[in-house]
Amino acid sequence: MSDRVREVLVVDHIGYRYYRDTDGRPFLPADRNRVRLITDIRKVDQARGDELAAVVGVPRGDGALLDAAALFHHTASGRSLEGVVALSEGLLLTAGGLRDRLGVPGPTEQQVLRYRDKVTMKEHLREHGIRVPDFAPFTEADAERLLRRHGRVVVKPRRGESSADITFLDGADALHRLLASAREDLTGYEVEERIGGRLFHIDSVVRDGVPLAATAGRSVQDTTSYRRLEAFRDVAVGPGRTLDRLLRFNRDVLACYPDFSGVTHLEVFLDDDEVCFCEIGGRPGGGGIIPGFRSRTGVNLDEVTIRAQLGDEIVRPAPPAAHLTGYALVYAPAGRLETDLTPPDADWIIDTQLRFRVGDLMPEPAGWNQAAATVTVRGDTETEVESRLDQVIELLEDRLRGTGRAGGRP
Repeated sequence: MSDRVREVLVVDHIGYRYYRDTDGRPFLPADRNRVRLITDIRKVDQARGDELAAVVGVPRGDGALLDAAALFHHTASGRSLEGVVALSEGLLLTAGGLRDRLGVPGPTEQQVLRYRDKVTMKEHLREHGIRVPDFAPFTEADAERLLRRHGRVVVKPRRGESSADITFLDGADALHRLLASAREDLTGYEVEERIGGRLFHIDSVVRDGVPLAATAGRSVQDTTSYRRLEAFRDVAVGPGRTLDRLLRFNRDVLACYPDFSGVTHLEVFLDDDEVCFCEIGGRPGGGGIIPGFRSRTGVNLDEVTIRAQLGDEIVRPAPPAAHLTGYALVYAPAGRLETDLTPPDADWIIDTQLRFRVGDLMPEPAGWNQAAATVTVRGDTETEVESRLDQVIELLEDRLRGTGRAGGRP
């Protein structure tokens, strides 16, 4: 890229602080970028930095206002936009559509669909010989057909996030209850066979469909544990046959996206017999995946995502370090937070993200990503990582119960 300063539109609803590294270094430095930001109106206070040329806050989910703000940014300065960036899963398609309409380079809406829409991605990968669940866009007839064939199925929003609005069906009666209680038209859903085996994820930095570095993790709980207020644990997979199988499947899947560069988050089911695709995202995974990946490779996945969407060079990360990482999501019941959830200092705690401060009113979690606290740890073995996560969970859940165990090292 030349030294000329470019005009970049950032479409955001998580807050502009995620566009900086932990040391405050901007991912879009002012000497190379003039940033025009559209962000959640509740997070405008995070919009700070010399690179910011203009900021517009819009209510989250208001697509018409977001489109109007993008057009304003595109025309107001007298210089056309040269890039559109989005980190949030729910805004990837929006960013692709804006690139198409404004004539801006980068991933198009059609390209994004292949790793954002659950039906489109499975159709794409099935055509390339990847093992995917038996699936169909949701209709009552297709749900009945898949139930007869497999005995149990899962109904998911095609473009859903964070395991929200997922329903497990184990027979015709369950299907009829779903249809009777559905609060919306289910045409935006898919139905698929429920796969056995454990859920794993592989997170990669990718250049032209080839992983340059990848780590894998194992979900200890299911991703709907938030509905039970049960803490979720995820532990990195150490060297061995399981990791080899996961990385090989990851390479096979990414080869089906030869035009993709950036970051992928692939979820798969694994048992003794096979690896089966679950879903893929063209963005960093949530929870503690970003700090864990950085701890092992020195690379921030958000920064790689931004660079890729702007067509900048994707540099090969260092091979993952020998130590392992893992993270815990601790959920809280609805109510007012009365105790600080910051864990005590420990050299093996590498990151803590708190959703609430003391005194805040906490709603009931409505998705996997709505934890009160997310804590990422490191350890030499999977067993050590899992043990340390258990210590953190016990401490924070005791605080949430008001038992007073708020001191000492976890």
